[in-house]
Amino acid sequence: EHHEIPTKTVEYTKPVHVPVVKKIGIPVPHPVGIPVPQVIKVPVPQPYPVHIPVPQPIAVPIYKLVPQEIEKKIPIVVEKPAPYHVEKPYKIEVEKHYPVYIPKPYPVHVPVFKHVYHHVPKHGGSSGGSSGGHGWH
Repeated sequence: EHHEIPTKTVEYTKPVHVPVVKKIGIPVPHPVGIPVPQVIKVPVPQPYPVHIPVPQPIAVPIYKLVPQEIEKKIPIVVEKPAPYHVEKPYKIEVEKHYPVYIPKPYPVHVPVFKHVYHHVPKHGGSSGGSSGGHGWH
């Protein structure tokens, strides 16, 4: 509504300097609370006798097992094999498996000479060990 009214005045904003005064105060000591451990006592429940009326004589429940049928009996149809007539003579094929023997190699004893002496040891010692190295080739 106010925007449609024509006005001839113009408004301007002007920055204004505001003085800031800093207060410097003297520290004043204040009392500081020191935590003091406090013992908190928790009451522990203690057993005490309570009078409970017990009827005499004491009633003992007796449970009897009564058999009950859970499922009804349903008749089951059993199929019996009827005799089947076989015409005679009836051809019967029998598969026979004949063992086929395959010749396999068998071990043959062949003498193997591991040590061949070309020279007789000169010192008369055993041929093993380090005898100069002349006996082995």
